Amino acid sequence: MGSRVKKPLTSSLPPPSDIRSAASSQQPGSQHLVPSFIKSIMPHQRERNARANALGTSTAEDMQRFAIRFSFDGTTYQGFQSQPYQNTIQDQLEHRLRGLLKRHVRIIAWGRTDAGVHAQGAVATVDLTKDEVKRFAKMAGKDLDDTTNSNEKAARFLFSVLKEFACNTGCTENPQTRYGSIASKSVVAVPIDFHARYSALWKRYVYYIYSGSFYDQLPFVWSRYAWQVREALDLSAMKEAAKLLSDKEHNFSWLSVTQAGELRDPRRNVNLTVNEVPMQLDNDDTIPYFLRAKNANVYKISGTCDFFLYKMMRRIVGILVAIGQGKSDAATLAKCIEAFDEDENCKEQIPHSFLETAPAKGLCLDHIEYSIPI
Repeated sequence: MGSRVKKPLTSSLPPPSDIRSAASSQQPGSQHLVPSFIKSIMPHQRERNARANALGTSTAEDMQRFAIRFSFDGTTYQGFQSQPYQNTIQDQLEHRLRGLLKRHVRIIAWGRTDAGVHAQGAVATVDLTKDEVKRFAKMAGKDLDDTTNSNEKAARFLFSVLKEFACNTGCTENPQTRYGSIASKSVVAVPIDFHARYSALWKRYVYYIYSGSFYDQLPFVWSRYAWQVREALDLSAMKEAAKLLSDKEHNFSWLSVTQAGELRDPRRNVNLTVNEVPMQLDNDDTIPYFLRAKNANVYKISGTCDFFLYKMMRRIVGILVAIGQGKSDAATLAKCIEAFDEDENCKEQIPHSFLETAPAKGLCLDHIEYSIPI
């Protein structure tokens, strides 16, 4: 018997230069920011599972897609994306939907977040059969009149059951304390070709920093949702540094963590703002006790971009805080930006003070914008 001759493996991927040129050709504001040929070769396994979930041979014509905008407190979760031990945001949402639909459910999300990151504008989609839409429409309540169509009624029902629920599945201590830590903000019926990730126009993250002495009283709310920095911060220096990174295309590869298989161009145009958040002193009884502070300085850093590379926002915050602390300056930042903009393979030594990644707890996914209201 003759030996089989193995054919050489060939890649179906286009050359990297073609990928970059196609990605860069996307017009600002384009609904689909990823070239079609990239989308066809890089579906995540979870998306493939979602397409072939427990709906059998149902076709697109048999389905109705719903977009869910929701918020979550990420403190006790291991990020958004599903994990074997089920202690994630996605696992809680799918568990809730699975109990309603009595079948396997996979949601498709805008992306993912790390453990400890929060959100008030996350978006995911779920597909229902027409029969499930009818069933949910009947369960929506009698407060909706006959002029309301089935999709709107089903969306209202989904909103109500995801507005506040137990969130107590998965391997974690005291899961019962997480009641209401995930909550829907809106649910709408969307076209079947709408994609929570690829249809996004831009995203906005916000990051909160609490600056004060170690011995100052820190409201427990801020300890959960902000990075406490003991040193006083120079707000004007932080604003100057933010301007250097804003409103012009820069190479952010050195300000992110590159993941295997990343095909997106690291050259992005980001808009950053740094502002001080007005705080009231703790002798003002009109302020809720959980927000009262003493000698408090709270700063909000906002970043808007069509997409963010992995840990990009937290790396940016780390640099702004280092400059605010006086560990470095805007001139050093400008030198790094120029070096990496000119040469993608730059070997420029990044200052040690620029290498800190800000803690996850201060970061919040604030908003995702689409061409349709959600």
